[in-house]
Amino acid sequence: MSSFIYGITRIILTTPLTLLYDFEVRGSGNWPRRGPAVIASNHASNFDPCLIGIAFPGQIRWMAKAELWRIPLLGWLITRLGAFPVKRGESDREAIRRARRLMREGWIVGMFPEGTRQRDGKLGEPQAGVGLLALEPGVPVIPVRVRGHERIISGRRPRRPKITVTVGGPVDLHISGMSRGRAAHEASRRIMAAIAEL
Repeated sequence: MSSFIYGITRIILTTPLTLLYDFEVRGSGNWPRRGPAVIASNHASNFDPCLIGIAFPGQIRWMAKAELWRIPLLGWLITRLGAFPVKRGESDREAIRRARRLMREGWIVGMFPEGTRQRDGKLGEPQAGVGLLALEPGVPVIPVRVRGHERIISGRRPRRPKITVTVGGPVDLHISGMSRGRAAHEASRRIMAAIAEL
């Protein structure tokens, strides 16, 4: 990861996005001040990591779909922005191990619990992966909900919607009396429910 490239990219994106759209951050006092932590957000647009990255004052290590690394130059850029790949549609143990390693190093990891975009703006079903990370001791999970992002581009015509990024407090993940697998599913469910309440 390159902090220089991250900072420059953030500056480049902040000006047009905040000028072109009515951009508002709510609950900014709930952002984690330091890692380790997990930021878990709904997902309806490819712009989501950029929007949350602008709203959050620090650096986020995003878990992103592995297909992005097949696009020339994009894979190079997002690697330097701190992203790492996850294989969708399967249990990617290497991505989970990588996320845990980053959190042990004190990083904040960003994830989309739904695993893929929900283009209609509605919330989808969570995958178990975010729950596995959520069960790491001492790692708060911060729910985030972005609204208006699914309307940035409708069909082929760009639009100028109001975009809000709402940040909630840490999710209550005290779970007992369950196997680790069931606990991971329950943690994912609670995280998605917390996002839905924002």
